[in-house]
Amino acid sequence: MKPVFECERLVAGYRRVPVIRDLSVAVKEGEFLALLGPDGAGKSTLLRVLTGLLSPISGSAKAFGRPVSRMKPSERARLMAVVPQELSTPMAYTVEDLAAMGRSSALRPWEGLGENDRHIVERAMIYADVIELRGSCIEALSGGEKQRAIIAMALAQEPRVLLMDEPTTHLDMNHALEIMQIVERLNREQGVTVLMTSHDLNLVSEFCGRLLLMDGGRMIADGPPADVLREDVLQSVYHCDIRVQRNIHTHATLVVPTRRFDCLSSGALVRVHVIAGGGSGGELLRRLCIDGYGATCGVLNRRDTDALAAEALGVKAALEEPFSPVGPAALSQAQAFAREADALVICEVPFGPGNLANLDIADEALRRGIRVFVNTSRLEQRDFCGHRAAIGRIQRLLDGGAVQWRQLDDLMRELSGLGSLPRGAPEGGSCVGRANLT
Repeated sequence: MKPVFECERLVAGYRRVPVIRDLSVAVKEGEFLALLGPDGAGKSTLLRVLTGLLSPISGSAKAFGRPVSRMKPSERARLMAVVPQELSTPMAYTVEDLAAMGRSSALRPWEGLGENDRHIVERAMIYADVIELRGSCIEALSGGEKQRAIIAMALAQEPRVLLMDEPTTHLDMNHALEIMQIVERLNREQGVTVLMTSHDLNLVSEFCGRLLLMDGGRMIADGPPADVLREDVLQSVYHCDIRVQRNIHTHATLVVPTRRFDCLSSGALVRVHVIAGGGSGGELLRRLCIDGYGATCGVLNRRDTDALAAEALGVKAALEEPFSPVGPAALSQAQAFAREADALVICEVPFGPGNLANLDIADEALRRGIRVFVNTSRLEQRDFCGHRAAIGRIQRLLDGGAVQWRQLDDLMRELSGLGSLPRGAPEGGSCVGRANLT
């Protein structure tokens, strides 16, 4: 049996800028699965590709064995129905009017509904539990009622596939549960393949047999809920503390987010100097400010993404002119910031001849007993100095007592414990480690 959908090395985006990168996935007929991931992960973009609204930049996207982009709109409409996040109607349509629009793909131009079409529309409204609202104006409905009416329109198409873009957004828990039960019944009784996007991890864990977790346009995990909804995976994707448990009533996987840190106890007494650039430090600066740390950064070039982030957050920064190497004045200012800090953090920043002097700040901080944390992720790809100069400098920092970090949440845990330690005291934790980079 051919897959309902099949993507091979798919790259897709907008104005030739990729949002989805090298994605390969297949969806079997009769599956009920959900696309998960943070905002900007590429979930809605993938739905646009599968419905033919967006053509791939490269790679392929097929529906029922055929390239989606080569299928006529009428053919796609007979095979798949879409339930969008929101639907605005320009006229005062009734629920029955909206449901009847689902038959458009089955009719010739200007052809009216026949007896069989009306029967299909009636059945769709019954299935979606809106038959008693058939004469009601769409705009007068509640969020849950309107969503059920949209599902009735989709069912009237008699699709083999139902694509739903965050169908429970803006719904209370009762209406969200109701929508999912309708879709589950449709999948179970009529064999309709269901592919939906969602931010509600617990809801899809209850209903979906397969989850696809995306981040940065790539597939991170694929499988049943228990395999995908793992603490280590979710923490790396959503960048927050998460606990995964078992629902004692339904036995489904239950995801419980926890507070990151109490800003009064974690950050108020700790000052952190950040060495960043090229957007590598924006999220760290944001987290430091949220958690109440005293943050400084630099040296950064003016108009750099991290310099703009620092300005927006009110973080003091040592700045150099755009496209200029680190000069003595900016370096001296950054060193002064670092001398007042309790910790210095080197982010996943590319190093070249222009900013290699920033490591002088870390050298001095380490000699003064200030704790230094170094991000060692993808360092080989970030060293643009001759003779691996940046790697050599960072290795000496690690040999001298600096610690490596890779995950932001691990780093924040380490920083949260610094307020109770004097300078130079040893620290421990999940992100501490020595590395041999050579």
